[in-house]
Amino acid sequence: MSALSLAPLAMAQHADSLWSYSYQNGIGEYAAGEWDRPTGAALLLSCRADGTIALGTQIKGKAPPPGTALQLAASTREETRESAFATDDTRRATAAAQSAEVRALWTNLRWGDVVTLRYADGRSAVLSLAGAAKTLPATPCA
Repeated sequence: MSALSLAPLAMAQHADSLWSYSYQNGIGEYAAGEWDRPTGAALLLSCRADGTIALGTQIKGKAPPPGTALQLAASTREETRESAFATDDTRRATAAAQSAEVRALWTNLRWGDVVTLRYADGRSAVLSLAGAAKTLPATPCA
């Protein structure tokens, strides 16, 4: 048996999902979109061993300005549910994975059809939530 066949599966993606999950070095990451692209958007939810989650985003390959508001609006045709976080010096937002705001965002991402990312400088982009309900567990970072 080769060493390769003994390695755990590090990345999983449902065939009908635009979301993926990977686990490496104690961090579980849920991702949608493509990073460092001049068009589109990307969202990364990093579940850390210390019980925190880091939200990383890009719009047209650029992270949000540090120390500003990051808005995420999950939508269906009938309703929009908004969440807001503050970015830090690393241009990410960090919070306790089981905090009320993270639980609400997680639920909204599993519920909606699309999510609109909005930066304080006016940039915005839309990502599909197709497959998010299958890829994201019911509880954040479970």
